[in-house]
Amino acid sequence: MIEEGRVAFRRAVVGDVEQLADIQFREPSHEATAMAGSAAAARNFQSRLLGRALADGTAEVIVLELDGTPAAFAELSNGGDVPSFGVVARCAIESMGVHGALAAGWRALARNAVDFPSQQGLHLVELQVAPEHRNSGLGSRLLSEVEGIARQRLAPRLSLTTAIENPARRLYERHGFHVESEKRHRRYEAITGNRGRVLMVKPLAG
Repeated sequence: MIEEGRVAFRRAVVGDVEQLADIQFREPSHEATAMAGSAAAARNFQSRLLGRALADGTAEVIVLELDGTPAAFAELSNGGDVPSFGVVARCAIESMGVHGALAAGWRALARNAVDFPSQQGLHLVELQVAPEHRNSGLGSRLLSEVEGIARQRLAPRLSLTTAIENPARRLYERHGFHVESEKRHRRYEAITGNRGRVLMVKPLAG
């Protein structure tokens, strides 16, 4: 099913953060909730990270609007998924307090074990579709927009990481992504319920 309505793409601004957080955390992933300690903490933390990055100009977020209302978004980077330690630490303390940030930091050690090094080309940090618009074709349209941006910049490839069990892998595979590497970790699985993560890549050069 393809979503009916007028679709437009634009760059996100700081004022979009709450709407984007609503898209991502109305039905939060188990990993995000487990890592932060609660859905509320996860939302607060990610909102602060995104707001700071947009304000600093270090984040590039593409918003898909359906009839003028944000329905999905994609966050892009020129490397990997994780901001600098200093930024992460400050946002964690601001959103969870010192004790919550320390506990989240301890859990994050397991997440670090399934992270991948920074990638060459354009990297898709997040692709989120509002729950009511999932399985409607909007995720595919947003992914095509991201690929178009990567090609315009002559990026050699487009990459992303995701959980091994994530059903969205089927979407990425339909768009030509393949699994380049996989990492598993027992403690990460115990915390999140996910066996590990995969690095998926779509070559664009040539």
